[in-house]
Amino acid sequence: MAETESTYFDPNEFAVRDDGLEERHYWHIHRKRVLAHELGTYLGEDRTTARLIELGCGIGTTTTHLNAEGFHVDYSDVFPRALELAEKNARRRLGPAAETREFRARDVTQPLEALAHRGVLLLDVIEHLPDDVAALTHVREALGDGEDRFVLVTVPAFQFLWSPWDDIEKHKRRYTRASLAHALEASGFRVERMTFFFSALFWAALAVKAGRTVRDTLRGGPRPYVLEELTEAGFTGQRLNDAMVGILGLERPFLRRRGLPLGTSILALATVA
Repeated sequence: MAETESTYFDPNEFAVRDDGLEERHYWHIHRKRVLAHELGTYLGEDRTTARLIELGCGIGTTTTHLNAEGFHVDYSDVFPRALELAEKNARRRLGPAAETREFRARDVTQPLEALAHRGVLLLDVIEHLPDDVAALTHVREALGDGEDRFVLVTVPAFQFLWSPWDDIEKHKRRYTRASLAHALEASGFRVERMTFFFSALFWAALAVKAGRTVRDTLRGGPRPYVLEELTEAGFTGQRLNDAMVGILGLERPFLRRRGLPLGTSILALATVA
């Protein structure tokens, strides 16, 4: 556990995230809406009865949002502190419904016990892990052989968009459609749907990357970033935040149809092969 804490994720982030970052920031708002739509579309009439679980749920903001939208999603994370905050926030928002949800520690880098869930959510998790295929294989084995079992994965896109935030977040890699598909298929899943999202952020991220590269070249090297800057960068002004929610929302009709060819994140839904 200690190695996991020091290598895969900084648990000091939980305090930052529990201070409203995941509730109010446009990135988190948009991602939660996209996920709710994707799950609702895939599950159809089963959306309220299918039991799901988010592995690596952190403080549970997304899990709780999905539960508030009518899904049944259990909470799981390797960090006990994250689960404590997730349960606190779930009880605050969901009330008695939180009593029907499971809060349990699991480590996807290790073999998992059999899961009595139809679907597993791995939302911006596997990019933190040294061996993503091993983690996905553990999930595949835990899901068993039911033909309706699935995994929903989101990851950051394109290695050339690597930024100081990837370093702060302790990411090991960013993905292309091909590399994510390979990891899923090598783990025993069959990809049913894959799309980029956060398309509006792609060109902005590319411009920021170029500007940072020029600045670092002129300065003779990159400037180090620290975790505390996540707080300062995470909260934009309210007007800008609201504008970004609106701008990002413009991509959702395209996601509902065919998906998008570019973005700063990738979403994949894969079933047990």
